[in-house]
Amino acid sequence: MDATQPQRLTPPQLAAAIIGVAALVALIVVIGLVLRGGTGRSGPGIISIGRAIDIRPRPAPDFVLTTFDDQRLQLSDYRGRIVVLNFWATWCPPCRLEAPVLQRAAERLEPAGVTILGIDVWDEPAAAIEFLNEMSVTYPNAEDATRLIPVEFGVTGLPETFVIDRRGVLVRRWAGPLTDADLDQLLAPVLAAAPA
Repeated sequence: MDATQPQRLTPPQLAAAIIGVAALVALIVVIGLVLRGGTGRSGPGIISIGRAIDIRPRPAPDFVLTTFDDQRLQLSDYRGRIVVLNFWATWCPPCRLEAPVLQRAAERLEPAGVTILGIDVWDEPAAAIEFLNEMSVTYPNAEDATRLIPVEFGVTGLPETFVIDRRGVLVRRWAGPLTDADLDQLLAPVLAAAPA
């Protein structure tokens, strides 16, 4: 046998090598999905337990979107009000739990100068409209087809909520689903601050 010629694999060896490579590739994909928290969708993972996250106050990035009922939505139009900005998607189970909380808050806190806004991300518009109808959501919601707004806000998973004070400054952040009590605690210091 010539030492310069490569050794050929027998059919059983070749089959075993192919199966081994396929298993290695599958393992790498599974590990990647687990570490990313995803399920094949591009975008963030799902956050199932809510918690406050420290935030360095900074001006909220402005944006202009069109709501699902064809209204213009520009964040800076809400200066003078407290804005609760919620990022969500229909494929996010905790977002389903949170939607009624945000709807109740929209109705209850409107007289106190609080506006709830929703941004649907990494989703299909038809599914989002069906979700909003099913959950009886009436506060303004829009799709971010650019996929840039969550990046500008630093969204790490869904659902994620930001509180913007009356001056347009990001002051509070919550990752995961909100309960009524969580939202009240998140808003308490912002509501107590003197109006701008």
